[in-house]
Amino acid sequence: MWWRGQHLNDVRKGRDGRAWHFRVWHDFVDGVYIQRVFFWDADKSETGAIEFASDKALHVSRLRQSIGKVVREPRYRSLHRRPLRFPVEREYREYAPFEQL
Repeated sequence: MWWRGQHLNDVRKGRDGRAWHFRVWHDFVDGVYIQRVFFWDADKSETGAIEFASDKALHVSRLRQSIGKVVREPRYRSLHRRPLRFPVEREYREYAPFEQL
């Protein structure tokens, strides 16, 4: 399910002026809690997703920190870069391992 509220979906601007968009998905899959942070820039030329599962799942404040890191650190972004299909909310509403997407 998509995380609504708590400002996780807010557009954030980097120091270079680029706008970054985020959507956070979370749910239990086979008894394991999974969170995914999807991100893309305004022209969708740079996209990606970060997954936190089980004991790696984050409190909302740590999710915000991770989102901030995507905006600030190109190296961190590149670790999680992957092509995304849009609209994200429709294409990724059900869980599937990234290898199958």
